[in-house]
Amino acid sequence: MKRAYLTVMLMALTFLGTGQGASGFFDDLLKPAPQQKKESSSQGQASQEEQPGLIDGLGGIFGAKKKDIDLFKKGLGVVQALQPIGEEEEAIIGEAVAVEAFSRFGGEYRNDALTRYVNLVGRTIGEVSDRPNLTYRFAILNDLDQNAFAAPGGYIFITLGLLKTLKNEAELAGVLAHEVAHVTQKHMLSTIRRGAVLSNVSELTLSAMKKDSQMFSNVIDEITDKLFTKGLDKDLEYEADVFGIEFAYRAGYNPIGLQTYLKTLEAQKEYTQSRFFSTHPATGVRIEKISETLGQYEDGMSLPFVTQRFQQQTRLLRMIVREKVN
Repeated sequence: MKRAYLTVMLMALTFLGTGQGASGFFDDLLKPAPQQKKESSSQGQASQEEQPGLIDGLGGIFGAKKKDIDLFKKGLGVVQALQPIGEEEEAIIGEAVAVEAFSRFGGEYRNDALTRYVNLVGRTIGEVSDRPNLTYRFAILNDLDQNAFAAPGGYIFITLGLLKTLKNEAELAGVLAHEVAHVTQKHMLSTIRRGAVLSNVSELTLSAMKKDSQMFSNVIDEITDKLFTKGLDKDLEYEADVFGIEFAYRAGYNPIGLQTYLKTLEAQKEYTQSRFFSTHPATGVRIEKISETLGQYEDGMSLPFVTQRFQQQTRLLRMIVREKVN
């Protein structure tokens, strides 16, 4: 019953939300979680005339713009503004990585309605995940290469190229749920904790990063190298597949969505150059392992794919991508 409710709720929000102004949407996207509202609300509020993208909002929160990305890497002004509270260490690292992602992958694809739709699907997944109280933020990167990745703190990215390849909302939910799982299981944080950068650090706190800005810079460098170049350990990717399937199922989507997308990707591997292949385990192996996991979800095979709504929401996107390719 809860799964059906969430899917119906998402349908209502999708259409009720389409009349929302651009700046209002991004203000909502970037505002802190409810438990953090005691922080100053004067930061990160954009005027309606500016209608900023997500990267502008990230910069505004910390008094910086895109040209000041190096400040994030050095931790100047950012670490000093926060107190050493559990999730905030994770969030500040994620925010810095998010700025790097926009810088490296063509910036944000600016389409308020589509970004809102992706966030509605993604946040529906987040609500039923193992960390439902975390504020998840989803953004579309203006890159035709197929890729998706998650930074600590709930910052999740999907490229234009991957989004246009999907066939229905269940596939979108499956991909986003995989990335949400990386966040809920703290895969990146556990990876850097075992790495050389933090090998001699007893506790990763904002206080420690404030004292050693070079350590903060090194942490961001290690995370971006893992996310954008090397990829996480195979076992962590397999685990994210398992948890992601469960999250998509809880949200009321057919849990086969991730696998059907991976089958599309596998069929394209002979003529598609994608960073996805170098940062993830062999697609064929993932498909086989997912088949084993799906054996536990026989009742989920009757859940919807939500194809019509997805096609409506992404129709303009597919037209734009065809123009770019041609």
